[in-house]
Amino acid sequence: MEISNVSPAVNLAIALIYAVLMGTAAFDKLKAGKAPDWFLKPFEGTVVSKLPGGAAMGFWLIAFLETALFAGFVLSVLVPGLLPLSLVGSLFLFAILCFGLRVTGEYQGSANMFVYFGATLVALASI
Repeated sequence: MEISNVSPAVNLAIALIYAVLMGTAAFDKLKAGKAPDWFLKPFEGTVVSKLPGGAAMGFWLIAFLETALFAGFVLSVLVPGLLPLSLVGSLFLFAILCFGLRVTGEYQGSANMFVYFGATLVALASI
């Protein structure tokens, strides 16, 4: 089977897996209605707490990005040109998450971000 025959199915699978990843993460943040203490506490005393809006603003930035990316991945099923844009957006989200994990001392979590980042690069190269 030629790759051109499976490409639409691959694109659909990529869009669906990322929609699930982003959608569930965004939903959990939005239903909370506020930045939870488990998110805010690790940032106390870090550079993030000194930024405008502090860690709470970071929480909502992440929630907004996840929501926008969820929409991008869902819509990419109908508008295929959105898939590469959504994947690139995911790279930036993963970089933001990696930064937050590093400054809070969550070194294993930040290392795990490289898996998400690398998988996204593979997905981007395959479309």
